Amino acid sequence: MTANILLVERDVASADLLAPCLEKKGHSVSIVRNEREAAQQASVVRPDLIILNAVSPQFDGPKACQTLRQELEGIPIILILAEGEKAKEPVEADVCLCKPFTSRKLMNRIKRLLSRKKGQVLRAGDLALNLETCCLSKGRREYKLTPKECKLLEIFMRNPGKVLSRRFLMRRVWNTEYLGDTRTLDVHVCWLRKKIEDNPNYPVYLRTVRGVGYRFQTPEE
Repeated sequence: MTANILLVERDVASADLLAPCLEKKGHSVSIVRNEREAAQQASVVRPDLIILNAVSPQFDGPKACQTLRQELEGIPIILILAEGEKAKEPVEADVCLCKPFTSRKLMNRIKRLLSRKKGQVLRAGDLALNLETCCLSKGRREYKLTPKECKLLEIFMRNPGKVLSRRFLMRRVWNTEYLGDTRTLDVHVCWLRKKIEDNPNYPVYLRTVRGVGYRFQTPEE
């Protein structure tokens, strides 16, 4: 499966090493130096995948991911970090790779991300979420979610076991950093609990982490 890949890379030498590796696998690669150029390039030709090489100490990779996620929602992002570096959890990237890693590992991650097609179904416990139709199945029951409900549940299901802060969720779903009033988030969580929990008053899937945010987990965890 070949794709149009947008490589965000400040170091020309590193780009010269990575781009040929991608092109050898049949991918078309465009190289830009920062997230602003990435957004401009994507407005001309929308990429199938973004690789953000944040090995340079002058390059704030997680922050660049945040900017790209806001402007290019729906495009998978691979974030490459320097050896021993740890990004703050959770990051906006779909995949984080710390150097050193093999080209095979990178290609496997690319293949996995590109295999996400319309109609993909996420599963957890007795839940099944169709991302194309925003339909949620729980056992024999089915629900039609609103776009925001679907996006919020998708984020939870893609990050099982992780504590997701209110700031992170507001940014990803509503594209805002404003935390003066997060009632909108709480209301949507309440709506989701009525659909995914056997007893919304005693949630199993979607737990509140007081003072921080929420954590999604399957019943067996």
